[in-house]
Amino acid sequence: MTAKAMTVNVNKKKKISSTRKLQLIGGLFGLPAIVIVTFATIIPVIWNVVLSFCNWDGVSAMSFNGIANFTKIFADRASMKAIGYSLIIALVATATAMVLGVGLSLLIYKVTKLEGAIYRFVFYSPVMLPLSVVGLLFTLVLATDEGLLNNILGLIGLKNLQNAWLAKKGMVLVVIGLVQGWRSSGTVMMLVYTGIIGLPADLFESSKLDGATYGQEVRHIILPLVKPTIQLALSMCVMSAFKTYDIVFSMTGGGPGDISKTAPLKIIEQAFMFNKYGLAAANSVIYAIIVIIILAVLRKGVGGDKYEY
Repeated sequence: MTAKAMTVNVNKKKKISSTRKLQLIGGLFGLPAIVIVTFATIIPVIWNVVLSFCNWDGVSAMSFNGIANFTKIFADRASMKAIGYSLIIALVATATAMVLGVGLSLLIYKVTKLEGAIYRFVFYSPVMLPLSVVGLLFTLVLATDEGLLNNILGLIGLKNLQNAWLAKKGMVLVVIGLVQGWRSSGTVMMLVYTGIIGLPADLFESSKLDGATYGQEVRHIILPLVKPTIQLALSMCVMSAFKTYDIVFSMTGGGPGDISKTAPLKIIEQAFMFNKYGLAAANSVIYAIIVIIILAVLRKGVGGDKYEY
């Protein structure tokens, strides 16, 4: 073996050794996160799936009952209605967040840096508020008799538009969805805006030379290139919208009656009010599967083509 070949082999061994050391260091730094995720997420999920096939009231011994809990959930109209209510709120909230977020990002992109910074802060600030605080705030705004919205409508002569926003079946779900979507729109705005400013300036300069309007730039350049970012924002909005507990509990508590009782509220009721932990676990498994299917369909439909530029 020549001296050159020996040198090459030694260099390869050094690179392999260095790579292994970096991998080991990276693994050690990631170990605490892996432990936390394991005990906070993976183990609870596995335990919940196991519990869904059992009958347990939290006191007596746990007993295996097969798919009996799932059969009860599908036969229970209240549980099915709760899942349906969650789907309506999630649909309205996701659509509102995406339309507002993408629209605001496209508008802010065209203003100056100083104005853009102010607008971004203003439009993103609702995201920093807890959902329970947002819910309580809009409870005051949307109250039937003393609410700010109905009073303003009365003052400007639009009493015919006054409504029981949080007490009418069907309407209350849409209103909650709109509030949650408004609150989440700031996250979509920041994600899409970050994607837009990362696009090469040459593309926009070339389009201006060709006489393209901003609308044409949005349609043919911006939206196709930031589609992966929009897909990410959509996934985040869907997952957030289906966790309809805080805002629903603070705005309506699931009422009046049960016209706004969503799946998370129903699951908590089954577990902690009636001590039917197996039934609640089965309900949560069904709900999680529905959310996963919807996410998969949306990600497939939106797509996320990557472009080289």
